[in-house]
Amino acid sequence: MALRLLTGDAALAHIGAQTFVTAWRALHAACPWATACQHPDFVLPWYGLYAGLFVPVVVLQETDDGALVGLLPLALDDKGQRLTGAGECHAEYQGWLQPPDAGTSFITGALQAIREHLPRADLALRYLPAGTPLSWLDAWRNDASDARRWLTLRSVHRPLMQIDPVAMHRQRNKKNHRQNSNRLGRLGAVRFEQVVEHAHFLRVIDAICDQYDFRQAALYRARPFMLDAAKKRFYIALHRQGLLHVTILTVDGAIAASHIGLLSAGRAVHLGINTYHPATSAHSPGNLLLAMLGVHLAAQQMPLLDLTPGGDGYKEHFATAHDHVSTLTIHRDLRSFLLTAARQRLIDAARALASRAGRRHHDVLAIVHGIRPQRWARIAAGWLRRRARPAVVSRTLRSASLCGAAGALLPSRDSLPDVLKFDANDAASGYCAFLNTVMKRMERTDHFYSLVQSNRLGLFCWAKGRAGGEGMVLSGLYVHRQCMQPDLVEAFIAGVVQDIRRRDPQSAIHYQGSLSAELDNNLARCGFSPANLQQEQPACMQAH
Repeated sequence: MALRLLTGDAALAHIGAQTFVTAWRALHAACPWATACQHPDFVLPWYGLYAGLFVPVVVLQETDDGALVGLLPLALDDKGQRLTGAGECHAEYQGWLQPPDAGTSFITGALQAIREHLPRADLALRYLPAGTPLSWLDAWRNDASDARRWLTLRSVHRPLMQIDPVAMHRQRNKKNHRQNSNRLGRLGAVRFEQVVEHAHFLRVIDAICDQYDFRQAALYRARPFMLDAAKKRFYIALHRQGLLHVTILTVDGAIAASHIGLLSAGRAVHLGINTYHPATSAHSPGNLLLAMLGVHLAAQQMPLLDLTPGGDGYKEHFATAHDHVSTLTIHRDLRSFLLTAARQRLIDAARALASRAGRRHHDVLAIVHGIRPQRWARIAAGWLRRRARPAVVSRTLRSASLCGAAGALLPSRDSLPDVLKFDANDAASGYCAFLNTVMKRMERTDHFYSLVQSNRLGLFCWAKGRAGGEGMVLSGLYVHRQCMQPDLVEAFIAGVVQDIRRRDPQSAIHYQGSLSAELDNNLARCGFSPANLQQEQPACMQAH
């Protein structure tokens, strides 16, 4: 049997041929540990969309009559130093395909071919799918070749939710889930649904991406979809091919929570992207969606929801069983082996510190990543601005008719796409720090109004109900320097007032916060007169 290693365009041409794809599908169906991440409908779109960042590397074995009996799809980074499974960070599971009784000749031959053709690259497969045979590793590692000695195999704990219909209904009917469902119901009509039609997926994907990026930026200084132009197109391609299981929980048609998971047909749904809108976080919509998802999967006779490796507490809340999966790294030399081991010890130490402090290790890493020279410069600039902070002003709307005279603009309310367009170069607050503040305040049921101008957040203002329901207090009026036009600012304020009055015609409206003299004059021209409010000023970005 011939074993070949193909790279680049030659690899794509060979594995993209229809006859090969047909054989690939058959091998995938026969391999007992295969997941969606090794399916041609996953690998081929990923190779195409990320061709500028990774070089396809494919090891395959065919019999004399052309039958495919082994396949290892890989990707080489643009530096030529790291090989991963095709899909890289998008592939939760990475490994090879072969028939169940094929033995070890394919994988051992594939590793030898990789070492011969790409001697300067580490091979990292994270995670090997559960059930991948590994008994051959010890004998292979003890071979005389030095290159085989620098191998790391790590076992990782994996939580699972076994889909038993009785257990899923019992979980869904727990007191906390019932209460959260009832509380969401007071906000509007609650609906759980699977997004099956592709046209429906195209309608909701932007909102899901915004919710995901918002939380990732606020907590971990990451913006997966914003900073990766191909990522959304990849998910669209996966849904078109039927490899995604997508569910949403809506309140009056607006997405309160969502989940996008890879679908290994007949075997498992893998936990993937889960989001929730921070305005509904008090009612735990994400957990409620997972409880409903369990019932839904039971009705579909899906045996397993793979909660995937990771130290997230909510996964343990839903786990009914556990197993282990592995990461396999074969290093190019001793230096790479030692550096990787040292890096892993640091990560383990960060996780231990975070665990003892009651935090996730992502929190520690986010702090470390945030301590950069430009960050310190922004902190210093913010300190200088606070030293020169304008006095806090308190005003109450006395003349609603005067407020409307400017000609109101219609602002957005609680719009995550708007705040994702915040220009950190124009404010004392850093981008992720601002989003973190927005997230925390929305989780406390505060609201905000915003207006985007020239594809950036131009105007922004907080709105918070006073204790006892006695009116609404505006604060934190922010105006981008390119939007400092009196007519525009006053039209925004007028739009905010009109929306508040539309929701509660009798509401008293106040403003309290730090303002420049110019913005204070804008408020005065909109009908706000001096007042004496005794209310704590919330944390917010400073107006410019």
